[in-house]
Amino acid sequence: MKSVLVIDDSDEIRELTRQILESFGYDVRQASNGVQGLAVYKAAPADVVLLDMFMPEKDGLETLRELRHFDPNARVIAMTGGGSYHNVGILKPAMLMGACKLLFKPITMAELQNAIEEALAM
Repeated sequence: MKSVLVIDDSDEIRELTRQILESFGYDVRQASNGVQGLAVYKAAPADVVLLDMFMPEKDGLETLRELRHFDPNARVIAMTGGGSYHNVGILKPAMLMGACKLLFKPITMAELQNAIEEALAM
């Protein structure tokens, strides 16, 4: 069973994402911020990481940088819901830092499933 680590500061988004991904047959782990997410990943790397870009304590770009340093082959899907202004600003750095895909919240079930399948195929 493939595993997905969801790192997002929103309890509601993490829980809804967990339910959806489990219905697709994935093993899902969760973290509420970048610090916790890095610890979870280091303890047991996931096949795919869904990473929110705007979080307190350690934002998505910081988390992505540290994650890629720890595991250069980590498959990371960056997520953002910061509005069109923030989406444009975060897209280029996230992709340059190794995110394989960027999703804009709200995310449909089909978009989520397709993004994870694409990341797993890389």
